[in-house]
Formats: sequence, C-alpha cells, structure tokens
Amino acid sequence: MPFSVIFFSILDVAVLLVVVLIVLLAAGLILWLALLLLRAAQRLAASGTGPGAGPGGGSPPAIPDQLAGPAIADFLKARLAGTPADGSAFSGPTPTQVVWVDGGDEVLVHLASTTTQIVGQSVLVSIDLECDQTGRTPLVVAFALPSSDEGGLVVATDAYPRGNGLLASRWGPAVQAAAWSAMLTLASDHASERDLAPLGLALTGGQLHLIAGPPLKIG
Repeated sequence: MPFSVIFFSILDVAVLLVVVLIVLLAAGLILWLALLLLRAAQRLAASGTGPGAGPGGGSPPAIPDQLAGPAIADFLKARLAGTPADGSAFSGPTPTQVVWVDGGDEVLVHLASTTTQIVGQSVLVSIDLECDQTGRTPLVVAFALPSSDEGGLVVATDAYPRGNGLLASRWGPAVQAAAWSAMLTLASDHASERDLAPLGLALTGGQLHLIAGPPLKIG
C-alpha cells in the first residue's frame, strides 16, 4: 500500500512538471510574438508607412497638392510678411499688418485682408496698401500660369499691378516681388513636406496645382 502511494505521488509531480513546462513554452512563444510585432512597428515607423504617417514618418502634409482660388490667400498671408528690417525672425503669431520701408518711404501693408482668386489661367493676388497720399486701397497682381504640369516655376505678369496709379508706380514692383516670393515659398514648403523639390505651378480645372518631384539633375 505505501508503495502505491509513492507511485501516485511521483506521477502527480510528473504531471505538474509537464504543466509547468507547457506554461513556460506558451509564455516564451507569446514573448517572441510580441517582440516580432514590436520590431515590425518600429520598422513601419522608421519608413514612414505606418497609419497616419506622412512622408518621412511625420504628420500628414499641411499644404495640399491642389488649392482652390480663395484658399491660396490663407497660405500666402504668413509668407507675405517677410522678415523684420533687422533680419530677425518673427516671434509669436503672424502679424496682420507690416510696414514696408524703401528709400525713405513707408507703406502699411494689410496682410489679413489679402485675397486670391483664379480667373482663366491667372492667379489674382489682391493686397491692401495704405499711405498718407492714397489711403487704404488694394493692388492686384495677376500671375499667368500654364495649364501643364511641366510648366516649371516661370510666370508672366503685367508691368504694374492693377489699382491706384500713384501707389502702383511707387510700390508696384515691391508688391509683385513679394507676392511671387510668397508663391515660390509656398511651392518650396509644399515640396519640403514631402522630401521632394519644387518643380512647378500650374492651373488646371480651376485650381492651383503645386508640383513636386525628385530634384532635377544636370549632366
């Protein structure tokens, strides 16, 4: 009888050891699978192909590939501000007004009221300027753009902006330069968000198309 008791006790221990071994193997398998999933997630994050990831693994691009006429102004206002006269960077929110200084003359530029629209193959940029002689009045710059995606970063415009003649003759070239610089900066920022180079601006289907791609190589 004692012999039988010893036999069953050894059997119980053997079963217990088998159960413990199975549990350890299952835990090891779960840990191995967890490590595989973690490494896969790290590779997805590094390659920027994970859910919601934009180019380079960052957030989705802030500048879309296409912009309707009125929406262009929202992206130009901050880029029209330029830089302070001392070369420092703006701190805080984008100013709603700036003062341009040239050759001892000054003009107040109302950035917040900048508007844009697309008419035919032209982007119209309207910027309100104000000085003592004219008061507040808009100058409208028209940029004629191609319809082809291969148009490049070349634009045609009038000799002077449309609007008050006195204001246009004195500040027209500055307004044209500022508006076109803002358009080019928009194209550059759009491409940078995608780790690409700006290749062109085009008007197709009543919308502004921002074209980006690999940098052009010469030679």
